[in-house]
Amino acid sequence: MKKNVLIKGILVLILIASLVIGFTGCTVTFFLTTGTVYINVTGSWWYDLYMDSQKKYSNVTEGTYVLYNVPTGDYFFEAIDTAGWERGYDSVRQYIRAGVINYVYLNP
Repeated sequence: MKKNVLIKGILVLILIASLVIGFTGCTVTFFLTTGTVYINVTGSWWYDLYMDSQKKYSNVTEGTYVLYNVPTGDYFFEAIDTAGWERGYDSVRQYIRAGVINYVYLNP
């Protein structure tokens, strides 16, 4: 008698678990709200890097620079030559997606 009750209990738990997975899916239930940005700069001088008019890096050369935990949204990225924007400038507006690596390319 106890064996039947135990088997029925396990079967009910399996049924409930199957229904929960079927209705909600097998996905992670948290929501990502930030992304990582890799800023790739090409050029032969020194630059200041900006995101939405806020300086993120100063006096950098050609290379890749990383910004972590950037909230999802549309941003304006700039690379400005340290000798003045007329000597080297590039900008791009880009939407940053959550949970992925976002690449931004600047060639001042």
